Amino acid sequence: MSIEFSRWPNNYMMSYQVTKALGMASLGATDVTEIYEACKKIDPDDKATWHREWLITAQALEKHGKEAETAGNWYTARNCYIRACNYYRIAEYAVMDDDAEKICIFKKVNELFEAAGQYFDVPPEKIEVDYEDVKLDGYFFSPSWIEGPKPTVFALNGGDEWSIENYFWLGPAFLSCGYNFLVYDQPGTGLSMYEKGKGRRADSEAFHSRAIDFLLTRPEVDPDKIIVHGESFAAYDSLRFASFDHRIAAVISDGGTHAFDWKAMLSWMPPSLAAHGMRILGAESLEDFAENPRFAYDLEGVLHQIECPLLVMHGAEEILVQPNPLTQAMKNYEQAGSTNKTFFAIEDRRLGGLEHCQVDNINVLHEVALNWLCSIGLGPAAPANLRNCHRRS
Repeated sequence: MSIEFSRWPNNYMMSYQVTKALGMASLGATDVTEIYEACKKIDPDDKATWHREWLITAQALEKHGKEAETAGNWYTARNCYIRACNYYRIAEYAVMDDDAEKICIFKKVNELFEAAGQYFDVPPEKIEVDYEDVKLDGYFFSPSWIEGPKPTVFALNGGDEWSIENYFWLGPAFLSCGYNFLVYDQPGTGLSMYEKGKGRRADSEAFHSRAIDFLLTRPEVDPDKIIVHGESFAAYDSLRFASFDHRIAAVISDGGTHAFDWKAMLSWMPPSLAAHGMRILGAESLEDFAENPRFAYDLEGVLHQIECPLLVMHGAEEILVQPNPLTQAMKNYEQAGSTNKTFFAIEDRRLGGLEHCQVDNINVLHEVALNWLCSIGLGPAAPANLRNCHRRS
């Protein structure tokens, strides 16, 4: 992360969250002034100020949205609810040890997302994915301007990523290009972990394959064109998933790890974030990871089973993947069995996109991913206005 955009150079994780929030501004999911106004009153050494200021911002937008909706102004209501969703999410980042507060925020975000969603060009459909003894909540989107079965982008959540955050990051871009879009609260994320008690597991196909089962029940889905996108922790998930579920037509792994070195990764994180990471995995301490195959998140000896086209993306300023991020990304690429595979290193670009998962310019992610999909015959559909012109002619 360029030092010019690091709000607090001595606090990487909080600075990263601010960069991430700024990156969403171009998507209309945050606002630069709102971010800076909150940051002015935050003491990075006092997480209570972080939580307080983002909550104040989120609550103000929620209030403005409700007032606009009451007046009949759906446009402002929608946009206020969208930005409030993301500020509530940022506020939750500092709440690592209060399940009741986290659950309350998760539910508030879902409520606001659905309030905004009724005004989306492609409204969300609430869905459920069967897994073990529970149903995992999610959202499915299908653009009505394209008839018949369509390619589908199935977006996997990163380590501390919410389904709704993932939607704003990727959903509108892919939906405008004519893809279906699916995101759900997979184990280890959101209410699936904090309310339903389902943690992550190394064999990610155990739960993600259930989501493929769901997609194959939908008439809007072309069963031969299911594209899996995974970023950060989910970049590991996507590769493991594609190694064992050959119903996937293409897989994108962005900012991924080859083998997790839990001690190296968690020991440099702030205590609250490290505790959250261990909660995701179901571990009590760093010592629990020793010699326990349950925590062996390792792709060695697995990736040769991938058969579909593969894109591995890597940003030159990657730091969250530890140790040796470039080496780990190259191992994933080199060991993959795909006959059609691409390694795309994002470096020396004036436009940015160098950070972990391109949070410093998400437009770069869209560019690289869509260019690659074009190269393998799964590129965007024609814009709706052009399709309508062709129909009239």
